[in-house]
Amino acid sequence: RVGNSYVARPTTIGKEVVIRVTAQVNGRTQSMGDYTYRVRQLPDPSPFIEYAEKGTPKRYRGGSGLSKAILMETPGIVAAIDDGLLNINFRVLGFETVFFDNMGNAVPEVSSSASFSTRQKEMFRRLSRGKRFYISRVRAVGPDGVERLLPTALEVIVN
Repeated sequence: RVGNSYVARPTTIGKEVVIRVTAQVNGRTQSMGDYTYRVRQLPDPSPFIEYAEKGTPKRYRGGSGLSKAILMETPGIVAAIDDGLLNINFRVLGFETVFFDNMGNAVPEVSSSASFSTRQKEMFRRLSRGKRFYISRVRAVGPDGVERLLPTALEVIVN
C-alpha cells in the first residue's frame, strides 16, 4: 500500500497475474472481483535535458533551440516515460555526447553518470549559436530493475 493506492511489482515479464480485490463489508471479508493482467516490460524511456524556467520544470526534448545559459546551468540528463498515461522516471547510468569539429569530424565524450562531465561542459562553452550536438547511447535502469541502452538520440541545437 502506498497512500490510498496499491503498487504491484511483478517479478516475471510475459506471464499473467491475477489481482484479487477484497473488502470488509459488515465485518466480513467479501470478494470484489478478480482481474487478470498480462505483465509487460516497461517501454523504453526518452532522454531529456531537464531545467527550470521561471521556477517551472521543463524538459527539452530536442529539435528546437536551447539557450547556452540553460545548457551550462543544467547538471545532466534524465530519462523517463511521460506519455500522458505513464509517468515513470528512470535512473541514467551513463551516456555519450557527440560534437563535430570544424572539419566535420565526430568528437565523442562519455559520461559515466547522469551528470555532464567536465569535458562535456568544456565542449558546451565552445559551442556557438546554431551549432548542434547529440546525446546518444544513454544507459538507464527503471523501477523494474532492467538496464537498457536507449535506442533514441537527443539532438541539441544551441541558440
